[in-house]
Amino acid sequence: MSPVLFSLKINNIVKSVLKGSEASLFVDDFALCIRAKFLPHAQRLMQLCVNSVQDWISNNGFKFSTSKTVCMHFCNQRKHFAEPSILLDKTPIKVVTEAKFLGVIFDRTLSYSSHVNYLKTNCLKALDILKVVGHTDWGADQKTLLCLYRALVRSKLDYGCIVYGAASNNILKKLDPIHHQGLRIALGAFRTSPVTSLYAKAQEMSLKNRRKKLSMNYVLKLKTCPDNPAYSCVFEPPNSKLFEKSRLTPPLGLRILPLFEDSKIDLDVVDDTTVSDTPPWSQSEPQICLSLTKYKKDTTNPEVYKQAFLEITSRHQNYVQIFTDGSKVDEKVAAAAVSSAAPNSPFSCRL
Repeated sequence: MSPVLFSLKINNIVKSVLKGSEASLFVDDFALCIRAKFLPHAQRLMQLCVNSVQDWISNNGFKFSTSKTVCMHFCNQRKHFAEPSILLDKTPIKVVTEAKFLGVIFDRTLSYSSHVNYLKTNCLKALDILKVVGHTDWGADQKTLLCLYRALVRSKLDYGCIVYGAASNNILKKLDPIHHQGLRIALGAFRTSPVTSLYAKAQEMSLKNRRKKLSMNYVLKLKTCPDNPAYSCVFEPPNSKLFEKSRLTPPLGLRILPLFEDSKIDLDVVDDTTVSDTPPWSQSEPQICLSLTKYKKDTTNPEVYKQAFLEITSRHQNYVQIFTDGSKVDEKVAAAAVSSAAPNSPFSCRL
């Protein structure tokens, strides 16, 4: 119960954050953010916010680790300026030029160069495992090696790509050789094999397209949850006109819109996720008959299936029968349903 009780108690720390500042909390990883035009103003607001949070910490029996707490000033100015000075329990907070938060390394200019370099080094170590397992004499087959690559290497490249995907193309291109080398090891391909043939053989896409796909999936999922704290940042980005004629990297909300337009996906038709008013623990457990699963489809005569099914339906004559099915032909996917209550009005739709 300790992790559950800790999570319930620590969640109230966000209520101690002063108005005008933003906070991010994930279990015990806590971040405070202040945005201001001038550094002295931002420093003063941050110090007041830290004092307020420190009071809550002291009154509720918690304690910050001063050695793990750091301060970071995000700024694109190249001229020299004094570093901010923030005190935590009368101890100056260390000012750093880059810091890791939830597995992503943020640098002062948000170039994500340090994170990409760290990611590249980490993935190269995982590729060594593939080289050992993919031995030409006793190694695993292609299917196993591709599964290992996706689990050990591609998963690292996918994590946080929605965030570090804002980096420049020159920085992101450093990860492409990792992707190509992993596919070559898994497929047993030559070093001179074309990249496009690797994608086709492994049924993989380029990292650039995969980052776009994962970003679109995230935005679609976020569209169903208007209460999500990130909803307004993506769908109502502030200062959107600032990026129209600027070289600055636009935020996710502005970068993702052209992708949906090119894919002809209308975000306005995405429904919101609704939570049932009835708690799940008060609902009765459904009764499911799995007697048909004892027959193997490959070796069972259809007449045997039919007789077994009629035997089941004879015990539920007063119930409404609903049959559902889905099908896929080439790239077209559809679903259909028909009910015994309205046999002449089947339902079908394209997915």
